[in-house]
Amino acid sequence: MTKKFYLLLICTLTLSVGANAQFGKLKGMLGGKKDTTKTAEADSNKKVEKEKGGGNFFSKAIIKVAKASSGLVMSATGMLVTTDDLNSVTPMVSSSVNLAPASVGTAEMSFFNGWKSNGNLTTVFFTQKGKMGIAKVDGNVMINGRPADYVSTGIYLAFTENNGKPASVEITTKSGQKANFTVPLIPSTVKIKSINGQTGDNVTADLTKDMVIEFEKLPGSENIPMRANIVITQIGIRAFYPVANFKGADKLVIPAAAFRNINITPGGKALYSFKNCYLSIDRYQPLKTTNVSGVIPPLDFTGLATDGRYLTLTGEPALNLGLTAKGEEKFAAGEVEYNFFKPNAFLSRPFGQLKNMGIMSFSVRGTTYVQGKSSKSSSSYSVGSTTYTTTTTTSTWATFPKVSDDVWAGLLDNLYSDFTTAATQELQASLVPVTAVTGAEAYRDMEPYSKDDETTNVSFFHNYKDTKMLSAYLPLAEGFSANSGTMRLLKQTGTQGMMKFTFDLQIAIEKGNPVMIPKLAFEILGAKNGDLFDTKFCSATLVGKGVRFPSGNITVADMQKIIRQSDLLATFRKGLQEIKAKETANGDYNVVWALQ
Repeated sequence: MTKKFYLLLICTLTLSVGANAQFGKLKGMLGGKKDTTKTAEADSNKKVEKEKGGGNFFSKAIIKVAKASSGLVMSATGMLVTTDDLNSVTPMVSSSVNLAPASVGTAEMSFFNGWKSNGNLTTVFFTQKGKMGIAKVDGNVMINGRPADYVSTGIYLAFTENNGKPASVEITTKSGQKANFTVPLIPSTVKIKSINGQTGDNVTADLTKDMVIEFEKLPGSENIPMRANIVITQIGIRAFYPVANFKGADKLVIPAAAFRNINITPGGKALYSFKNCYLSIDRYQPLKTTNVSGVIPPLDFTGLATDGRYLTLTGEPALNLGLTAKGEEKFAAGEVEYNFFKPNAFLSRPFGQLKNMGIMSFSVRGTTYVQGKSSKSSSSYSVGSTTYTTTTTTSTWATFPKVSDDVWAGLLDNLYSDFTTAATQELQASLVPVTAVTGAEAYRDMEPYSKDDETTNVSFFHNYKDTKMLSAYLPLAEGFSANSGTMRLLKQTGTQGMMKFTFDLQIAIEKGNPVMIPKLAFEILGAKNGDLFDTKFCSATLVGKGVRFPSGNITVADMQKIIRQSDLLATFRKGLQEIKAKETANGDYNVVWALQ
């Protein structure tokens, strides 16, 4: 197991129970269950607790192993550190009211000790400041005057009764640093009155049809945003999967399109089971810690309240795994393969929302040396009674000549003009000046993370003007924030999408000849879905057949041929046209996004 697996597990299980985290593969928010007062309802509750959910042995075993070993693995890789300096950490807090019953049996219920059905949960998750890592406090973390339960990977939590009281947090390190703050509860709650006209704790539903949910009228809650989630099982692991976000209301209509587009892994093909299905509805609201003193400043987070019901299904949705447009175009210089992908409607906004776009990064990079295959040949001759053998080893290699900075700048100017024009024309959107993006405060905040990913090995790297290639490994507190760098950048530039272009040139030897293989990686980032989930309008990869190159004195015109600019451009336009047509034919994207 890799450190990325543990990081995914931690963020999924820890922060999914609150509301201040987001992840491309986040499994959603906790459900809840209505308060019951009638004897008949109480008896029904006991029956449901006994019969439903629970999670299987395989699921519990996986979580147990991950919980036991994740801290050791992450410590060994530097992802987890122990510190007595609170200035080196950025805490992330969450607050959840009216937790789902333990009988639902999701992964987080096994990961955390002492799950409290219908109770409240407060978590404090320590991340490394300015780094993609987590931290354990060398000292004490108290919640409501008692030691918080430490869950091995920077997570401290406490379950409490649902009594309307906020949680007080007190942190003291061995170096003497202190921090105190209060984590308030969301003031708005949610209580389901009926689903499709049915009351009680177990509802029959057909997820291929629209679902109507009515709520008890609670003053002050009707305008608070809401989110629907559903518990399903993938490879034996039960988890909450968000269905859709909604405007606040006393009545929701969840369209069948939303159930087809729940927040599953983009492109994921693993089987999902809807057995023992559970539906939860969240109200969520941005909050801030209060009564703050000591080293840690006030913290923004999202408070959450839930209610839920078990569903007996008579119909299951056909899940949208995402849309793909791919193929191969023929040109005089050789073929160009393309693959465009648009996630389902939960994680991807409709192209029609794009009015203004910006360029987040625009780069060309590549390798200049390659070692080819070695071959051996032998020859023998004899002198008298002695035979002599000579073995010759022949190695091949290729190098790409040095190219001046002026040539790279000229190439980038041409690429920028052609590809941004194509994108704006095909998507019917305007482009803000690149200086509007690079001059934004949010962009400057992200520049410290502009180094290339540690796993990438390149010989040259050039950016268009002042753009930067931002690392995929942002600090957790930045990447999981409801007000992330991308969100701030979109707001500050008045755009709905940020484009990223990366052109790669990979040197290779084909049939004994040195060639450069051109590649293009492209994506358009959008604003979050609700408060949590990043969206992406689409992503694409284009790869062309390698072409020969001059041995020296390379000009801008030469580079345009080497990178196969005109061929990539024509294929890029075709791919955008096809993926747009796929979205239109699907029909779900506008339906899902009209809910907000």
